Amino acid sequence: MKYKIETEEYTDSHTVDGVSAPVTRSRQVAVPVLPRDLDVLAARAVVALVLVLTTVSITWSTVSIAHLLRGTWTAYLAGGVFDLAWCAALGMAFMVRFRPDRRAIVDRVGWALLAVTVTAIGMEGYRSGGLAVAAIGASVSVAAKALWWTLGRVTRPELSPDDAQWVAAQISTASAQLAVASVRRQVARAQDRAAAELLAMEASRRPPHGTVDVHATPNIPAAPAAIPAPEVLPAPAVAVAPDTTPSIAEKTPVAALEAPDQAPGRTAPDQAKRLSPGHPGARPNRGVAIPPAARGTAAPARSDSELLDALDALGEAAAGLSIRGAATHLGVGQVRAKRLLSEHAARRQPLSLVKDEAAG
Repeated sequence: MKYKIETEEYTDSHTVDGVSAPVTRSRQVAVPVLPRDLDVLAARAVVALVLVLTTVSITWSTVSIAHLLRGTWTAYLAGGVFDLAWCAALGMAFMVRFRPDRRAIVDRVGWALLAVTVTAIGMEGYRSGGLAVAAIGASVSVAAKALWWTLGRVTRPELSPDDAQWVAAQISTASAQLAVASVRRQVARAQDRAAAELLAMEASRRPPHGTVDVHATPNIPAAPAAIPAPEVLPAPAVAVAPDTTPSIAEKTPVAALEAPDQAPGRTAPDQAKRLSPGHPGARPNRGVAIPPAARGTAAPARSDSELLDALDALGEAAAGLSIRGAATHLGVGQVRAKRLLSEHAARRQPLSLVKDEAAG
C-alpha cells in the first residue's frame, strides 16, 4: 500500500510560569493512498469519447440536411431540429430509467428520430456522390447514436420484480401528493376569483362615492322613548353648609309637560345648522325641547348634598339611571348630573370597615 505525507494541525497546551494556555501545533502524518478506481476512470473516458463522437455526428447531420434544403441559414436551423430532438429524447430516457414502461416509449421516439435523420443524410449523399457516399454518411449518425444506446444499456439499473413494485408504489404516493397539492391550488385560485367577482358585482350596484340616491327612502331615526322618572321619595332634612361654588341656574323641564304644543324658537346658531335643500331628510333634534314658558321659570338651586341625598333615596333604581334621566329627575344639567352620578357611585362603595375603625 502506498502512503503520502500530510501536515495536520492539532491543539495542545503550553504552560509558562504556572499558567497554561491552548496553542496550535503541526505534525506530519502518513496517510494511505487509495488505489485508483478503474471502473470510474473507464466510465469517464467512455462518456467523454461518446460526447465527442456525438458532437461530430450532430455537426455532420446538420450540414448534410441543410445542403439538402438549399443551404440557407434557415436550412441549418431546420437541419439541427432532428438531432436536438434526439438529444431531448436521450435526456428523457435518463429521467425514466427506473420505470421500464415509460422508458420503452422514449426509446421508440429516439429510434424514430434517428431513422428520419439517417434517411435525410442518405438522400443528400446519394444526390451528391452516389450510393457509397449515402451509406457512409448515414452510418456516421448511426454509429454515434448507437454508442449512446449501448452506454444506456450498460449503466441501466436492474431491479427485481419486488423492488420494481416497491419503487412504483413510492413514485405513485409522491405523485398523488403532487396531484392533491395541484388540485388544492386550483380550487383556492377558483375560490379567490369567485370572491373577487362577487365583490365587483356588489360594488357595481352601489352608487358612486359622494352621490345621493334621490329615489331612496330617507332613513329618519325614531324619537327615543321617554325614560320614566323614578318615584322620588322625600329626602330627610339634613343641615349642610351652603354651596359656595358658583353655578349656572338650570331651567327645570317640568313646565315642558304643561305646554307640549309649543315649539322652541330658533336662534341664529340654530339657523346656521339647517341642512341644505338637496339633503333627502331632515336632521332630528337631539336636544330636549323646552317651551319658552318653562324657560322663564327658574327652579330653586339645590346643593350637591341635597341632590346626592335625592339619589340615595332612589335606592337601587339610581344605578339604572342614564345621564339624561338623572338630569331630568334632579332638574340639573347633564354635565352636573354626570358628576353627581359619579360621586353617588363612589359613595355606594362598602366603607363600613373604615367607619368602625374610626368609631373605635
